[in-house]
Amino acid sequence: MGTADIDFFSSLYIHYYYGSYTKCGENWKEYHVSCPYSKLYYIRKGECELVIEGKAFHAVPGMLFLIPAHTRHSYYHINENYIEKYWMHFELKAGDDQALKSLGLPYYITVPEKETLDDLFQEIISLSRQMDLASRMQEKAAILKLVGSYIGLAQQEGYHSLSINSTSSEKDIHQVIEYMNSHLSSRITVAELAGLLHLHPNYFIRLFKSHMGVPPLNYWSKLRIERTKSLLENTDLPVSDIMQQVGFDDISAFSRFFKHYTGYNPRQFRKTFSSL
Repeated sequence: MGTADIDFFSSLYIHYYYGSYTKCGENWKEYHVSCPYSKLYYIRKGECELVIEGKAFHAVPGMLFLIPAHTRHSYYHINENYIEKYWMHFELKAGDDQALKSLGLPYYITVPEKETLDDLFQEIISLSRQMDLASRMQEKAAILKLVGSYIGLAQQEGYHSLSINSTSSEKDIHQVIEYMNSHLSSRITVAELAGLLHLHPNYFIRLFKSHMGVPPLNYWSKLRIERTKSLLENTDLPVSDIMQQVGFDDISAFSRFFKHYTGYNPRQFRKTFSSL
């Protein structure tokens, strides 16, 4: 193991957002999105199509898809054979880099022992609902085990081009996204973000959009929405406290903002999806 590998493992950061087992209906679809977290989709029934960075995949039972953070993708059904899937949204970082994207893993693998993976997803989902320290640590260990299994199966399938690297421009964009994440309760401007990289705002907007698929402030709104969804699902914090954490001091404006992106007002979303 080289120095780069040691640094990679010594700086790992793992955060679980949410996950479940879902029977997806006809409205399960989204196009040309890029999320601030990584996704795992484990197809158990049905079929659909995923397009990841321009590559189309016909997803069928037994396929486990990994979509790293900040990866442009689309998903949709192709007939009425709607899918059922385990899924998980999470973050895995090594220092300032999104670890999964820098590893250069394949976008899917075929799972030989389906029951084993079922058990692992069920364990993570169950642990995520517990608030004690032991459960939090076991949850992170289970996520690492799942990702490790993915890497191991990818290597068994002959995928050997794993590497730990990222381009200079990707690191710059990740720096900006980290700044966004740490300022969700503030008001930020394009000029402020461009200043982090010493770029003209117009050039910065083009650079950011070329990597993330949307302008920087649109992406910042996505981050605020994901933080809100996570807090509504996994905590019992009052909505008034949550809105302040994502930069709102007016409940009506906050509710309109949240409903615009999710189709629910905050209280409806919590009632429908809360794991508590």
